[in-house]
Amino acid sequence: MVLITEELVPWRKVERWVCVRCGQCCNTLDVPVTFEEEDRLRRKYGNVFKRGKIGLYLKKKNGRCIFFKNGVCKIYDDRPIACRKYPFYFRSSGEDSALFEYNGLKIYVYVDKNCKGFGKGRSVEEVIKDILSQIKLTSTSS
Repeated sequence: MVLITEELVPWRKVERWVCVRCGQCCNTLDVPVTFEEEDRLRRKYGNVFKRGKIGLYLKKKNGRCIFFKNGVCKIYDDRPIACRKYPFYFRSSGEDSALFEYNGLKIYVYVDKNCKGFGKGRSVEEVIKDILSQIKLTSTSS
């Protein structure tokens, strides 16, 4: 998912977050999928992908993800890791206020300040740990 850098702030500037399922990310971002996700989603939903310049993405219809219908993500529990990571962006370098240490690794975490889920839910630190436990940490950029 690509986002303009000015919209990102260090994770320490946000205390709480939860996905409020507003669909903002579904309506604005392209969703890349991994090889494993392609295989899993293809078996369950068919050909729901489009080829991009640098990878495979979920298809869009009328500018939004094809799985976002009537204000709801139809595959929320089955969504790709790119969706699960949003609004968090993981980098291998950054400013000190974005530094997050996890299992001995130093990762710089930024958040999209326009996400509507801030100020609600669990501590941002807990959410980041959960996300990091789900992704391969060999690639820390998103």
